[in-house]
Amino acid sequence: MFSTNNQIADFRSSVYKNGFGFDVSVFNNNDNSVTVHSNELLDNNYENFETFLADLTDKNPLWHTYYFVRIDKKYQRIVEQKLQETIEKIFDNLSKSILSTKDNWQFDNEPMNEFVKNTIQQTINNEYHFEFLQTQNQTPTEVQVEPQELDQMWNGYCPESWLKGKQVKMRLNKNDFYESEETGLQIAVLSGVQAVILNFRGKGDFRTTISYADEIENGELLSPQNTERPPFNNPTEVFQESKEIENYIKKIN
Repeated sequence: MFSTNNQIADFRSSVYKNGFGFDVSVFNNNDNSVTVHSNELLDNNYENFETFLADLTDKNPLWHTYYFVRIDKKYQRIVEQKLQETIEKIFDNLSKSILSTKDNWQFDNEPMNEFVKNTIQQTINNEYHFEFLQTQNQTPTEVQVEPQELDQMWNGYCPESWLKGKQVKMRLNKNDFYESEETGLQIAVLSGVQAVILNFRGKGDFRTTISYADEIENGELLSPQNTERPPFNNPTEVFQESKEIENYIKKIN
């Protein structure tokens, strides 16, 4: 019988394994390994919490549906990262489903077309009050927003979208630049010093492991790109006012 004093995680009421058959309790040992109670659905011992979590998400792909979860706060970053990976996989699977069924699923010689996409969109809109971005064959809706000025100090969000009154995240891409998920604007970060707005846009080639700039921003000053080589700003030059940044961004193709 383990004391709750060394219990570091508790997962209850998953929809996996017929509803409530995959409850998991995790206990910490002195050597940083963990002991797990899961009715033998997982191993009894793991090298550490991160190894346990990787196996849990592999054995229970619906681990994000646990109704009741309590975890020691020191593992928050690990769990949040794993949740991000899971959510990314969910949407990747939805995208593949939409693409596959559009033309490749056929009744005799008639493709299914947009049935899956429309069903997903309708369900999300009706049940969860979210909306998909407008597609090319839809009439865009004009949304009136108050423009926002930019400070010299970068806040981690896309400067181009911020000027339009929107908070849009910037995500690390495979070139180690932070790229706007909306506009493709890229920023090269010299941590704690400069955030250089590059004069060319990204192509949405993001890293699989998600990292957002607003989670790591550290008081960098927004700067223009004035050289082709890293750190892309030499001699040192920083923007002085919001209008200067706006005019610079307008010239980026």
